[in-house]
This record gives sequence, structure tokens and C-alpha cells, in this order.
Amino acid sequence: MRIHATTTRLTLAIVGSLALHALVISSARLEMAPPPQPEAPLEARLVPTPPPAVKPLPATAPARKPRTRHAAAKLPAPPIPVVATSTPLFVPPELDYEVTPELEEAPVAGAEPLPTERLALAPESVSAVPVDPQPRKGRIEYAILYGSGDGLPVGRAVQSWEMQDGRYVLASDAETTGLVDVFVPQQLRYVSQGRITSEGLRPDSFLITRTRRGKTEEARARFDWNNGQILYGYAREQKAAALTAGTQDLMSLVYHYHFTLAPPKPGRLRVPVTSGKRFETYEVEVFPEEVIDTPIGQLWAVPMKQLARPGKEHFEMWLAVQYNYLPVRIRHYDRKGAYSGEQIAVEIRVGDAKEMASR
Repeated sequence: MRIHATTTRLTLAIVGSLALHALVISSARLEMAPPPQPEAPLEARLVPTPPPAVKPLPATAPARKPRTRHAAAKLPAPPIPVVATSTPLFVPPELDYEVTPELEEAPVAGAEPLPTERLALAPESVSAVPVDPQPRKGRIEYAILYGSGDGLPVGRAVQSWEMQDGRYVLASDAETTGLVDVFVPQQLRYVSQGRITSEGLRPDSFLITRTRRGKTEEARARFDWNNGQILYGYAREQKAAALTAGTQDLMSLVYHYHFTLAPPKPGRLRVPVTSGKRFETYEVEVFPEEVIDTPIGQLWAVPMKQLARPGKEHFEMWLAVQYNYLPVRIRHYDRKGAYSGEQIAVEIRVGDAKEMASR
């Protein structure tokens, strides 16, 4: 019985121990995380170090090439210089725009009193010339030359006149020619109208039109002799000034001695002159006669030169004695006093018989 009891107790102890172990193991399984996955085996290899990556630069706009204007195909450069547009093609150059009220200031020191009486055209003493000793019609054709020496031809001008019943009309038309006309085309027209008096010409109106590249500008002067006033300038900005006896325009100044048939005497003159746009006094010196060479032959001529002033253009002209003091050469000087060009007569026609002197 003791053996049996002992056996029974031993069996119970073993069963209890197994039950306890089973409980512990079961409890551990509930709390433990799943076993970690085995890591991939490491593999070591020697590999050459790659070059460092190039860091891209900030995006910038490509450098701009200088813009060039694609003009139309250029013509070959002209072999002659281009006439400056500020220089008139013929007759005395136009000066800076200003009114000179002191038209009767004192004569230049050292000069004899200027014989403005020859140009004085007081309204009360005006009388038409009854007989015209020179032909009633005429025309002069000029070559316009640019530059020093013999000059290069850049244009042509035609001046014409007609008188009837004591009145006159003077006209001048100039235009560029050749390559200058291709690159810098210009046309210039002057028209002077008025009366022929015993003292010379007394203008009533003067018109100037200039066309450049198809654009035309116009200015005119009106001489109100009865009220002693001259109106001049562009239509949009007319100006007025006192009209002094003997006042001329650019055309009547040049042809004054041709219509009076009075030879200009050496000395100095002060003459009020309008260019249509401006009105001021010209100081002109007359020199003794001299012989000059022209395309129509050697001529005796009277030189007349506008006195130069700082910063102003001026002119010089020769009046042919054989042609009743017609202008056969007109020279131009720039604002610095340098010779810039001239126009010279290549043909003269006068009278109904069209007497001609040409090359």
C-alpha cells in the first residue's frame, strides 16, 4: 500500500510538473514577437570610386547677340559726297531764324556810307520804267557743284524772268541729279513777284517751297508797302516786322542790277532781305570788275560778297557785264566760313530770238 501510494504521489508530481511547463511555454508564445527574419548576407566587393557628380549651373539665358538691322540691299556707295540738306542749292543761303529790328543801325566802322538810296523804294516815289531796254524774257541754266577744286556735279538749277507792264516775275527751280538724287532727292523753288521801278525791283511777294523725300514745306513773305509792314514765315507761324525802303527777297536781290542796268559801284551795302522764313540785314561788299572763266567763256564780272559772320552761312556772286549784270556764278560758304560749293551758268537765253551762250 505504501508502494502504491508513493507511486501515485510521484505520478501526480510528474503530471503537475508537465502541466506547469506547458502553461509557461504557452504563455511565452503569446507574448513573444515573431522571430526576426534572417538578414541577407553581406557581400563586400572593391569597386572604383565614381567621379563626383557635376552640379548643374543655374539656368541662364544664352548671351544675346547684338541686334543688327537688316536693311534692304544697299546700292554701291556714291562716288560723290552727299549735299548737306541744310545747305540751299542756289541763291544766298538761308540764315538762322531771327528778326533783326535794328535794320537802320549805324554803318560798319571804316566803311563809307552805304548807298542804300539806290535800293530805296519809297512808295510815294515809285514809278514804273516806261521802256525796258533789256529783253523781256530770259533764262539761265546752272550746274550745281559740290566740294573744293572744280567741284563735283550734284544738281542743276534754272532761273527765269519775265517782265510786262511794269511788273516782273522771277522764278528759280533747282533739283538734285545723279546718285545724289537717288539717296538725297531734293527740289527747291523760289518765286518773286513785284513792280519794276526807276530804282530797281520792289517785290510784293516771295515764295519758297522745298521738297525732301516727298515731303514739301512752304514759306512766304508779303510786302505791305502802303502800311510799311512785312509778313513772313510759315503759314502756321506768320511774323511781322517793319518794312524798310529798299527791302529785297533772295531773288530780287540777285537780279536787282540787271533790271536797273546800273553798274554796282565798289563799296559796302546794307540791304534788308527776306528768305521767306527769315528777315534780316545783309552786309554786302562790291569789288571792282574782274575776268572769270565759265563754261560759256571768259566774262567780265562784278564780284559781290556777303560779309561773313560767326556761325552763319554766306554767299558770293559774280554779275556778268556782257549780260546786263546777270548772275553767272554763285558760291556758298558754310557756317565755319569754308567754301562748300557753287552754281555756275552753263547756258543763257534771252529775248524772243533766244540768243544763247552755251558750252
